[in-house]
Amino acid sequence: MKHTNAMRGAHGARHAGLVVALAAVLSLAGMLGLGRDGENRDRWYILEMLGGKVGWMHSTVSNDGDKVISKSEMEFRLKRGGAEVSMAMKTEFVETGEGKPVSMRSVQKFGTLAIDNQYVFGPENVTLTSRQGDSVKTSKEPLPQGTWLPPAAAEKYVLQRMNSGAKEIVVRTIDPSNGLAIATATRSKIEPAKLMVGGREVEVTKSSVAVSLLPGVDSTEYTDNEGELVRSETALAGMPVILNVATEAEAKALAAQAAPEVMVSTFIKPSRAIPNARISRRGVYVLKMDKGDLPPIPETGSQRVEKLDAGSARVTVSTGGEADAPEADWNDAKYLAATSMCNASDAKVKELTQKALANAPKGERQRAEALRRFVHSYIKDKDLDVGFASASEVARNAEGDCTEHGVLLAGMLRAAGIRARVASGLIYADAFAGGTNIFGYHMWAQALVEENGKRHWVDLDATFPDIRPFDATHIALGYSALEDGDPVAGMSSLASLLGRLSVKVEKVD
Repeated sequence: MKHTNAMRGAHGARHAGLVVALAAVLSLAGMLGLGRDGENRDRWYILEMLGGKVGWMHSTVSNDGDKVISKSEMEFRLKRGGAEVSMAMKTEFVETGEGKPVSMRSVQKFGTLAIDNQYVFGPENVTLTSRQGDSVKTSKEPLPQGTWLPPAAAEKYVLQRMNSGAKEIVVRTIDPSNGLAIATATRSKIEPAKLMVGGREVEVTKSSVAVSLLPGVDSTEYTDNEGELVRSETALAGMPVILNVATEAEAKALAAQAAPEVMVSTFIKPSRAIPNARISRRGVYVLKMDKGDLPPIPETGSQRVEKLDAGSARVTVSTGGEADAPEADWNDAKYLAATSMCNASDAKVKELTQKALANAPKGERQRAEALRRFVHSYIKDKDLDVGFASASEVARNAEGDCTEHGVLLAGMLRAAGIRARVASGLIYADAFAGGTNIFGYHMWAQALVEENGKRHWVDLDATFPDIRPFDATHIALGYSALEDGDPVAGMSSLASLLGRLSVKVEKVD
């Protein structure tokens, strides 16, 4: 039994996870590009994947009085199952010459409307202003904890350590595309090398760079004698991701080139096929990394996890009898918050919610299921050429893949007063996009409902038709409340698993 609709959207989370990984790797590379202290810098790069050019990055550092301004901008195109999607990101960090943070900004355009997050550092907190279209939200966020350096100060520190002959350099910094999360970058294996740059051989310094936000995703960087990044190489989802220094004209000469297919090559082939996957009620799987440690796998209402060793775990998924939710989840305001990605206060989202619940039963689980069924029928254009749209966008254009189904459902659940989040992970398919008997990356909603005096997280997949909300081939690898300032952070761990995870099917019934 094939589940075409679910699998048509099944790779939105895989795409979003790849976006998160690219953002973290590329923007950090741009901001840690090094260079002479106090100099204005302007560098263009070509972004390549699977042997083809997919986009460009522009990195600058400038001085304005006593301020140092680091900027990075990138655009790239990817193809998923024949559908091409385009994405754009901008970051800016302003700091003093002494390395004190002043402000930072991140603009991400994964859907039709960009999400613009601006941060102003104060003595006691950070003021976050998040904009999408006409929606503007302001909040106070806690200051990042511990010792860390803004980008320009981090560059200065790393360059000084490299010039002193250090063999390993560790620096804690912040990249605006990841919100206020501190990234620890460890540079090691520092050695001289030669590299072809612009048709000529130049002497460079080669080093390996690991970033804490993406465990297991290491980069090799090459810097010239001025400390400027000239090339970086990263293996992401089994695909080489390469940045090469270029002129502006070279970097932007991409219009005539077709975007490469990035989805099909990353399907996970399990140990055996799963008959009747769509009606499965219990599944037992062993997840294993090809090398390194397996990141923590979450336990949810339907999912139990048994750690086997550092690199593997047994995951049991059951579609009934959900476990009790932690009391802290019920009291956490983020699961009811109206955010840029999940704007429960949006007029159109509220209108759809009222329409969906007009004749719904009164129980929270029943109301949540009514919303799930409504979202499934409301999104008519179930395609893969939408990047990662917000609930407000999907409410208006009624198109998208699994990410759009999940985000709209989460927004409508919150509009109905039901706590909600999105889960990202795996789903099984008999056949999809030329692959057979595969697991693909997927996203769905989870609702925290109260019934019979107990509270449970309930899984709700809006890509499924009316017959059932969920099956036991959904394996959650992370979840997110889609908060302002960090809307896809729950998928950072997902990105570190791409291309490195295997699935052994022990039992499904």
